Formats: sequence, C-alpha cells, structure tokens
Amino acid sequence: MLRLFRMAPVPRTARRLRTPRTTGAVGIALALLVSAPAAGAFAAPAPAPPPSAKSPFALTNPRIVAHFDFKAGQTPENLALEPDGSADLTLALARQVVRVDRHGGKHVLATLPFVANPQTPLVGAAVVSGIVRTKDGSLYVAYNTGTAETGIYRIAPDGEVTKFVDLPADGFANGIALDEHLGLLYVADSVLGAVRRVSLGKEPEVTTWATGAALEPSTFVGANGIKVRDRAVWVSNSDRGTLLRIPVEKDGSAGPIRTQATGLTGIDDFAFAGHGTTVLAALNTEASELALVRPNGTHTIVLTGADGLSGPTAVAIRHHKVYVTSGAFLTGIDPNLLIADAAQPKAENGKESKESKEGKQGKEGKDDHGKSEDHGKTGDNAKTGDNAKDEDHGRRKDQAKDEDHGRHDDQAKDEDHGRDEDHGRRDDQATDENHRQDEDHGRRDDQAKDEDQAKDEDQAADENSSQDEDQAADEGSAQDEDQAADEDSAQDEDDGSRSRAGS
Repeated sequence: MLRLFRMAPVPRTARRLRTPRTTGAVGIALALLVSAPAAGAFAAPAPAPPPSAKSPFALTNPRIVAHFDFKAGQTPENLALEPDGSADLTLALARQVVRVDRHGGKHVLATLPFVANPQTPLVGAAVVSGIVRTKDGSLYVAYNTGTAETGIYRIAPDGEVTKFVDLPADGFANGIALDEHLGLLYVADSVLGAVRRVSLGKEPEVTTWATGAALEPSTFVGANGIKVRDRAVWVSNSDRGTLLRIPVEKDGSAGPIRTQATGLTGIDDFAFAGHGTTVLAALNTEASELALVRPNGTHTIVLTGADGLSGPTAVAIRHHKVYVTSGAFLTGIDPNLLIADAAQPKAENGKESKESKEGKQGKEGKDDHGKSEDHGKTGDNAKTGDNAKDEDHGRRKDQAKDEDHGRHDDQAKDEDHGRDEDHGRRDDQATDENHRQDEDHGRRDDQAKDEDQAKDEDQAADENSSQDEDQAADEGSAQDEDQAADEDSAQDEDDGSRSRAGS
C-alpha cells in the first residue's frame, strides 16, 4: 500500500535507518520526495490508452469524489468499502480513518493514538496503512510506530479504538487481507519480507506464515498489497514489480511462492475484478497508473494521471464501480478518492460471462420493445406485402410447430397409455395370484377344520360308548345282585318251611 519513493539499492541495514522526525510528518514526506532521484522531474501524465480488445474489463467515467489536504498529512493509503457504497480510508500521515459517502462527504471515524517518539522503519513517523472491514462493521487497521504501539488496531462500529494485537516494531505492517470464513487476517510486512497470520477472536495469535526472497525488498518496499482468493494468499512486491500467489495448504500452512505477473513497476495494492483472477493494480509511480493484469500475467493500462490519479495506492471494487485512492506521495499534488464505472466483465476464456450475456439480452429486449412500439405507430398506415408474407410465413411456421407438438403429445400419450395398460395387466395378474393364494389358504383352513371336527366326533363317540358300557355293566351287576338276593330269600323261605314240617 504505502510506497513513498524509489531509490538506488542500498545495504539491507541502511534500509532500516530511522528518518529524523524534527521536520514533522508532512516535512518527512516532502523531504523524502526531494531526496528521491526522480523528484522534481515527474513525467507528465499521459492519457490512458484504450483497453485492449482482449481486455475483460473496461473503465469509463472516472471522476474524483473527494479531495484531501496533503499539507495536513491527509494522504489516502488504503480503503475498505461499506455495504452502502461508502468508503473507509486510512490517511497514512494524519493517523486517521475517514469515511467518504457516495456524495463525497467526509467524516472522521477515528484517530490512532499519538506516539511521542515514533521510530517507524522507512519513514520515522507514525503511519496508518492497511484496513479491512468485517461483517459486524468492525474495522481493523495496521499502525506502524517503531515502538511497542505498533500493531493491529480495532475500530468498533461505535468508533471505540482498541489495540487488537502487537506486531514487530522493527517491521512495517502494510496491507491487510481478511479470510472471514476462517477468522484470519493476513498482514504483509514490507521491511522484513514476510506475511503474518493473525487469528481473530478474544485471544488473537500472531504467527509468521510465509517468508522468502520473493517477499523481501530489493531497495525499499517489499511485500505490500495482499488479498485472499482461490485458496491462496496473493501479494504484491513493490520493489520487484511482481504479483505473487502463495497457496494455502490443507493444514493451513503456506505453500511454495509462485510469481503470477512481472513488469508491474511500482505495484502497490490491488483488487480482483470479478470472480476469477483478473486483477486491477495500482502502479504507484510518477506516471500514476492503474493496470489490468490478466491471468496469463500480461497487463494493460486502463487509467492514468490524466484521469485524476495522483500516486495511486489502493483499489477496491463493488457493484461495477472501481474505487482508487491516491496518496500523492510522489506527486505532492491532490491526494484524492476516484471512482470509475466498470463495464460488464467477460469470462477469462474470451467468452462473455453469464452476467454480461444476461445484461445484453435484457438491453436487446428493451431495444426490440422500442422497435415494436415504433413499428406499431406506422404499421396501421402502411403494411407492406412483405409484412403480410412474413405474417403468413410465421403462421405456417407456428402451425407446423403446433402440428409437430401435437404429434409429440399424441406419441407421449400413447406411450403413457401403453405403460398404464401394462401396469394394469401386472396389477390384475398380481391380484389373481393373490386371490388364488387366498382360496388355497381357505381350502386348507376348511380341511383342517373338518379334520378337527372328525377328531372331536370320534372322541365324543368313544366317550359315549365307554359311558354306555359302564352303565350296562352297572345295570348287569345290579340285576345279578337282585337275583342273588331273591334266590337267597327263596332258599331261606324253603329252609324255614322244612324246619316247621319236622317239628
């Protein structure tokens, strides 16, 4: 994000020398400008060339919506967008965060704490740089002081400013990227050539996530802008003019650093255009340019100083509007916020995107509706024979379509009817089989009942026969007993008669 000037290569230790603070924040910036080799000999801004025919993005109607006071340290460094289209800007040397509404109105949201003796690497002054916004409306900003106050600060929706986490005082925290899904911040360190990861939450943890020569400065400012896209962290290196991609591995660690684009002199912050990997990058040089960087690494200049840019530092995109901040660190003239309109993007394979096609179809529909209205105004007065032929041809085509449609419908009905009949036959067959099974089951039940009844009858007969036999035996025994008694009685009578006769 922050890129004050370019200078000849110097030893690594010299790059960390503190700039004297006796001149004040604005004096520091002006002194740096004067000491830069190209200072006082700025190239005249050239008009922006038309976008390439292969460009998937075209910018129109660039206009400055807000101007700032360079002498007061109001140097726009980075921005985050609000849902209503307002932009929250960090003013690097003023230590402020300001909101610019859609009409250009400005409102200071917060001022970062004053530091009596800042020892910030590169500039020696307290500097506010990167900014991101979370869904709850909180803003997280990077604040560099060269002291224990260096770190990430949180600005609550009510404006309360609190320090969120400490960062190394000998580094320079520049751009910030947000991975809200995983609750992580990624911070580019321009001096130490590193990417740090900060976990969001009540107990944030800071880790050095990625390092390497590709992230280090060659003269002054190394890793600068940073974004998260496509399971990777993308980083710009201002000194090397490169755009880098660092894949996020499954365990969250950093994969190998890959160079996606080169030749982007003075690249600062950047933003993705659409859902792919096409990028709009701020080139913070004397020429003040905005470049469109394609996925294959080539780029086209789409805006320049002639459009209002003055040392562009950051880019953001929302709803086909492109926001560009200019810090004027190299020009000293008119720091501002510029907005341009973005044409419907095309897919990266050269074909129009679905959104573009829908928009074009909608426009064509409106144009056709207008043509129909114009035709209606004149058609009643002068219908030509060709029109009548067209209408007749249209009727024949419609009739043919209807007949063909009818045949298709009849065929479909026949097929449905055939399927219904086949289904009915299968249902009837299943019903007959079930009926036969029920009848067999009924016959078996009746047979079992008959067998049980026969058994019951035999058992009853046996029981009755036994009873009859017992009864006959009882009756025979009784008769025998009666007969014996009669015989005994007759004998007794005979014996009595004989006894009387003898007497």
